[in-house]
Amino acid sequence: MKQGNRWLGLAWSAALVSSATAGVFLGAGNFAHTDIAKYSAILAQHERAPAEVVLKLSDAGTFARRTMSIEKIFGNNFHIAAINAFETNNKFYKVKLESDTETAAFLEALNKNPAIAYAEPNYIYRINGTRDAEEVIPNNPDLGLLWGMKNIGQKDAEGTVGVAGADINATKAWAKTTGSKDIVVAVIDTGVDYNHEKLADNIFQNKAECDAGTDGIDNDGNGFVDDCRGWNFAGVSNNDPMDDNAHGTHVSGTIGAKGNDGKSIVGVNWNVSILPIKFLTGSGSGTLEDAVKSIQYATIMGANMSSNSWGGGGFTQSMYDSIVEAKNKGILFIAAAGNDSENADSSPHYPAGYQVDNVIAVAASTNRDTLADFSTYGKRTVHIAAPGHKILSSVPGNRYDTYSGTSMATPHVSGAAALLWSTDKNMKYNEVKERLLKSRDFVPNMARKIAFSGRLNVYNAVMGIYPPSPEPAESDWRDVKIDAPIESAHPYKDNAKQEWTIEGPANAKYIRVHFAKAELESNYDFVRLFDSKGVEVDAITGEGISASASYYGEGNMLKIVFTSDSSETRWGFMIDKIQVVY
Repeated sequence: MKQGNRWLGLAWSAALVSSATAGVFLGAGNFAHTDIAKYSAILAQHERAPAEVVLKLSDAGTFARRTMSIEKIFGNNFHIAAINAFETNNKFYKVKLESDTETAAFLEALNKNPAIAYAEPNYIYRINGTRDAEEVIPNNPDLGLLWGMKNIGQKDAEGTVGVAGADINATKAWAKTTGSKDIVVAVIDTGVDYNHEKLADNIFQNKAECDAGTDGIDNDGNGFVDDCRGWNFAGVSNNDPMDDNAHGTHVSGTIGAKGNDGKSIVGVNWNVSILPIKFLTGSGSGTLEDAVKSIQYATIMGANMSSNSWGGGGFTQSMYDSIVEAKNKGILFIAAAGNDSENADSSPHYPAGYQVDNVIAVAASTNRDTLADFSTYGKRTVHIAAPGHKILSSVPGNRYDTYSGTSMATPHVSGAAALLWSTDKNMKYNEVKERLLKSRDFVPNMARKIAFSGRLNVYNAVMGIYPPSPEPAESDWRDVKIDAPIESAHPYKDNAKQEWTIEGPANAKYIRVHFAKAELESNYDFVRLFDSKGVEVDAITGEGISASASYYGEGNMLKIVFTSDSSETRWGFMIDKIQVVY
């Protein structure tokens, strides 16, 4: 529709304002566009759907909707192509303009209108995982290939030898429980192949709709017709959340591939109810509008949790509000930390970065109990790590494949939450979250980068075991002099590689090194430290590091490996002393 030359505002008279909205003027008026530059900058920051905004009506706007047509509420100088209310909450709307050139001014005008609680760009979100197409994975793998479930030091799909115990200890947890169909996990993603041989038995069934069949009637009265097994919000609105990408099916296999059936893989839960909610298209992208609808639908359906292996855009009030609404209904929101190799404490990644206490932000670990190189981290804002590198799971068409990403780590935590919840269906979301985080395995090399200093252990969570943090106090460290500094060239060269092995006193319990200075190309050049078992205990990269100690390893020996890539170089590093705890 093309509206005339009216200013944005409610084209109503003062006589229409009830006592409930007395004193609120919502009519036309002139104002200076003083914030156009601000909104133009916001639009330029993140990927979004052009010419589209998502908004929520205020109480005044809700009153206006009851007294006049919705077109009049938005009728203004702007050229509006379409207005659509959310199926999940009729206070929310998507408005599409005829041209993106008006979007910044439209956002400013909406956010100044008392009828609108807020308006924001319709951001695009993308999956946080990639398909490892170069790998050849057999069609009939077994538990031995699922190092994230049980790691005995076997190789991953890339041929990297693992470290025994660098897993979620699933096999022991299964002695306690294998899950329950009463626990509902909403997989908000690219959809799910609900016919897959490993998933079909564990797909959520909306009984009222499934029993009635496809009759074109909303039998359960939730606002969605024939939603027997979830919903598709991916640019459409229908009852078929079939996966046309593979990402959502892969995520679902880790959460709940049927167990003990003699076929291929097994999920963290052998029994669970997976609720497919599709908002990401076959290309792996979706909008803020459809993401918010998906979160709201999971809340309407009463899921125990949602598993969110996607991210993008900046902070949005509508997504924040939808997550808070889920929290208020007792729903966990488990989200991928991101694949940007960045510190989320200073560069938040959404939706994992929303500071709501039902959120669990998940980093990715490798089969050697290190953070994956791609994984986003953050000592304040990323809660826990879980297996996310070279993870075998289901993909559409009764097939299997190996993916990597925090997308793959997230369903390990979602599956663990469901398995834990199956032991006590009366647990609250905050109790489940607390047990998952406190029961983690302490991993020294993660302690500086992860809030709870370690990797998921579902057995500990189920049993209520909370391993201590053996980190020594700063006052326990003692200096050990070295004959000469351990250092790179200044500046160092491209494609450099240097190695040193250092030993402290034989009776040292822990050992670390002290950097007088370190300036390295961030995320490309590294000083890595390995303990006597070959486990990486720290990876130093970036600039502005001075008079700073590394993280520590057990025993009295460390191997130091410095590497640089073929691009930029920096000053380098200098280690001036060793420090030990006896």
